[in-house]
Amino acid sequence: MNQPFLYDNLALNSSFIGREQELLKLQTITSNTNNLLIYSKRRMGKTTLVKNFLSQQKDAITLYIDIFDITSKEDFASSLLKALSNSYNHFEIKKAITTLSGFFKRVRVEPSIDPTTLEYSIKPVLVGLSFEEMLEEFFHTLNAIAKKQKVIIAIDEFQEIANIKDVKLDALLRKYIQERENISYIFLGSKRHILTSLFSYKAPLFELAEHFNLPPLAIEEIYSYSKEHLAITQEQVEDIYNLSDGETKLILQILQNLYVQKEEISSEYIEKVLSDILNSKDGAFRMVFDTLNNNQKQALKIVTKYKKNLFSAKTLENSHIKKQTLQSSLNTLFKKEFIDREAEHYFIPDRSFELWVERSFLN
Repeated sequence: MNQPFLYDNLALNSSFIGREQELLKLQTITSNTNNLLIYSKRRMGKTTLVKNFLSQQKDAITLYIDIFDITSKEDFASSLLKALSNSYNHFEIKKAITTLSGFFKRVRVEPSIDPTTLEYSIKPVLVGLSFEEMLEEFFHTLNAIAKKQKVIIAIDEFQEIANIKDVKLDALLRKYIQERENISYIFLGSKRHILTSLFSYKAPLFELAEHFNLPPLAIEEIYSYSKEHLAITQEQVEDIYNLSDGETKLILQILQNLYVQKEEISSEYIEKVLSDILNSKDGAFRMVFDTLNNNQKQALKIVTKYKKNLFSAKTLENSHIKKQTLQSSLNTLFKKEFIDREAEHYFIPDRSFELWVERSFLN
């Protein structure tokens, strides 16, 4: 099926929408060998932006490392070395192995084949190496490569290093990042508060990266792309944008459904498509909602309804909940990442889930 509006897969090349200013910022940062920390609400397109940027860097060695599933310091170090080996996959296999072998001191690399795609790649052999040896090998090799060519490293879900408790990875990384030459780092992830806390005042990584809060896609960019595939007006795109609260994934999902169903677009039909999307997620959302106790469910409804002034006497009275109970429930929801907060504004970071709560319990 033709999918001009990719929402479940990364939108690369011709399906990538807008972000010219953001791409320019990334280019400026890395051209000056500086580092960038990217954060935003979830599902705004951070990974898509960075992967598109990396694909455009023809004169640099680029590494993309997703550390979402690491459970140990060894996993982290192994992920770095695997990404470094993968960065040479565009070379002919024999040449890639020869090149990497010339950089590595302890690590041996060998060809590997994907049994599904039957594509060849390169993998490092890490048996017998300790965490310290793997980390030292990675940065030794990285610095050797950087003497010959610009290097750009993107580490996705970077906040996961905070879950490794037997070593302070942020303190270890500070030393290597400070001593870099011709290397730029891009840090990004989905758990915004943990991510930014790693770079906060007095934290080891403080001032080692410029902070960038990724804004929503501009309505004009969405409309410019949409009208190439749909008979849609800018006002209708604005309606979709507002319903989605600027969340890139939900905007694209609505547009893709409009594209597939090929009905005449109207405000009523946009609403129907959104309702169909929420209905398709009803079972999954109910399972998630049922993991909460009654106070937490009530707190989630309060966040959805009021957003601000949650502890006002009027809100507490209307919601039939005590301040201490609400505070405790909000803390739990925050830790479980059901909710997020900017200043005094509380919100559910998953817009589809927020709309489901609103329409299931508050209408």
